[in-house]
Amino acid sequence: MPIGTGAELVPPSFLSAQYVDAFALAIPDSPVRLNGGNSCRWHADVRVGDALERQSSVAGARRKQGRSGTLDIFDIATVYRRIETGQEVATLGYTAIRSYPAAHDGVRAPKRQNAVPDNAPLVLSTTASPRQVVTYAVATDDLYEAHYDADYAREREFDGPILHGLLKMAWFARAALQVAGPDYVVQEITSTYLGTDLVRDEFLVSVRTSGPGDADAPDRLCLEIFGGARRGHYSTIGSAVLRNDGSFAGG
Repeated sequence: MPIGTGAELVPPSFLSAQYVDAFALAIPDSPVRLNGGNSCRWHADVRVGDALERQSSVAGARRKQGRSGTLDIFDIATVYRRIETGQEVATLGYTAIRSYPAAHDGVRAPKRQNAVPDNAPLVLSTTASPRQVVTYAVATDDLYEAHYDADYAREREFDGPILHGLLKMAWFARAALQVAGPDYVVQEITSTYLGTDLVRDEFLVSVRTSGPGDADAPDRLCLEIFGGARRGHYSTIGSAVLRNDGSFAGG
């Protein structure tokens, strides 16, 4: 998406999709791995060819009892800076969940049903093929087998191979830009994963305006975003802040 002259801006969810090695941060493995959510906030323009450095750290950790077992939740914070100047250009958040399912009698807990608000119209409908998901896994270095190995996924009590959370966030960014129009850029994008969605299922994204921002930023547009494979319901919820001044910076 070119803005003005020079190289194209990096896509809004691109930095988030760069693999963060949770194991290198001393986060343990578990029978089931889940992504609880992602966020990206841009502080400056980043264009194709820019040289950046990344630093990730565990910002917090907690344990909770979920509907089907124990969950260890780790909040990972990542900062991107320009190598030459040290300028901070983006801050990212990632919630890594390590799940330890409890033994059960074969009856699964019912899935939560979240209704899409009536004033959030459908904006985007898309479907990822197994080939596309494998391509995405290789491109982002996220090779967790639950995304492409049906037997592995079902052994971990998924209904089949599941979509990457970050792929859903990329669709959120696409939908936000469709709503805002070609003069806008994404300054901030978030997504929280309340459930999983399957490869090959249609994924539906609905969007509503949540506000124009504050008086000091009249060119800012705020959106609420809902996504899921079941029409009228969502498994993923998020938000986006967009600016129409041709820049990620500011705000």
